Amino acid sequence: MNFFHKIIRDETILVKIKKKSDISFWQYQILGLLSLLINNSKDYFFITEKRVLLIVKNEIITNIEYQDFDKISFNSLNDTLKISIKENEKKTISLKLLRLSYEEIQYLKKTINQ
Repeated sequence: MNFFHKIIRDETILVKIKKKSDISFWQYQILGLLSLLINNSKDYFFITEKRVLLIVKNEIITNIEYQDFDKISFNSLNDTLKISIKENEKKTISLKLLRLSYEEIQYLKKTINQ
């Protein structure tokens, strides 16, 4: 958990989602049932005033700096986030790895698509 705090140390967090990591039975086969019970890892999604940070199973998936928060858009139909990286360059980020719940989708729509 502390490794991403170093990345966003001096930045204001505008959006934060914290979820329990998904673990599949087939990943650990015989110990799968036991691992389901003792799974303590978390997934994180942050939007700060400078960057978008997505961490899944303690691995940084996305760490992108963007230009303007007002130009970020969230598409709830396919769980994608569109950001403006440079003046004429846009990037699409998939949030499917987070397995967003209905409440989290509503939170993102309210916060981002004001």
